[in-house]
Amino acid sequence: MSTKQISELIKTLSLDADTSAKAATDLQARLSAAGHDQEKEVDGLREYLLHDLQVAENKIEAAVAAWKKLHTDNGAEIEGLEDQAPPSANGTEAVLIEDVRGYKAGQVVSKGARPARDLSAYEELDPKL
Repeated sequence: MSTKQISELIKTLSLDADTSAKAATDLQARLSAAGHDQEKEVDGLREYLLHDLQVAENKIEAAVAAWKKLHTDNGAEIEGLEDQAPPSANGTEAVLIEDVRGYKAGQVVSKGARPARDLSAYEELDPKL
């Protein structure tokens, strides 16, 4: 659920500015932790509103109804995500390696470590007796 949707949900509760800001971050964390499971999200929403914010029951039911409406309106966007591959950390696509030796043979060899100073300054050419 996006931040905009959560702010719309909080507007239905008629909270003051400080409580609204705290509720937005807390609800975002709770709904994200539910992992797109609608029943867990509804239970977490009711528990948070009842115990943490101590909102009246009729406002809780209105908020749950508003959340369900937002969830069904925007649910089609989320449903297509299951078929997609997860994004990688560096922005490249994952490559399936079937032949490890062939893959390694195709890799570019690095230049390796290079000294910061010329090592000839440390050479001792005179024999020690």
